[in-house]
Amino acid sequence: MPKRYDRTASAPTLEFMRCKDCDMYGLCRLASNGEDANVTNALVKRRFVLRRGEYLYRSGDSFHEIYAVRHGSIKTYIYSDDGKTQITGFHGHGEIVGLDALDGMRFASEAIVLETTNICEVSFPHFQELSRNIPELQNQMLAIMSHAILRGQQMMLLLGKKNATERLATYLMSISRKIDKNKLSLPSYKLTMSRRDVGNYLGLTQETVCRILARFQEDGIIKVEGKYIYFFDIDRLTELTSQGRTEHVADLFEPSPRCLT
Repeated sequence: MPKRYDRTASAPTLEFMRCKDCDMYGLCRLASNGEDANVTNALVKRRFVLRRGEYLYRSGDSFHEIYAVRHGSIKTYIYSDDGKTQITGFHGHGEIVGLDALDGMRFASEAIVLETTNICEVSFPHFQELSRNIPELQNQMLAIMSHAILRGQQMMLLLGKKNATERLATYLMSISRKIDKNKLSLPSYKLTMSRRDVGNYLGLTQETVCRILARFQEDGIIKVEGKYIYFFDIDRLTELTSQGRTEHVADLFEPSPRCLT
């Protein structure tokens, strides 16, 4: 059974991305009075590493912290009434997790680590204390939460209006955007999630995901080698997201606002 991490234990460091590429950068910069958050960070008080299979938080846990992924990946999911799981997201470099717990101050979802992952932890009480002296922090947090709501709405549109090919093409477009956003040195992306998990997230069967990936590869759009995916024809992939209409794709995968000031 996967284990949750020990909040009191010290943890080793791990390679991480630049602070400027993180969705939380605007908050950190405001909290540091405009100084470079790579050097000074008055908001993040703890960084730690989780290993594959460890939980960041469990459903029902009390909410005390917000988290940002510096390196690695996390899967979040909820349980339906019949006990089945529904994946709600895959979170990688620079993305924030835990904001859904603000309603009720308890986590309704579970977050499990898919690979060795470096986390920045922000104490929510500490954030509230800083906000009393820096009101702009509240506005920046609202902007981040608004973006999360927008992505949720666009995800509902994706599941409700697109066919299987369009769903998977849109998801792959989101991955290609992450490559551009993070300026990765290699034209590939590591799929730390299983084909079954991708299918669960998109409302497809594992067999359908594998079949469409194979077709995309035969058509020269992508190449899959083990857990790595290479993108060769982004224009064709864009066309497949919705018969050439990409307005919703752009909304769904735009990065969160960095800073309002």
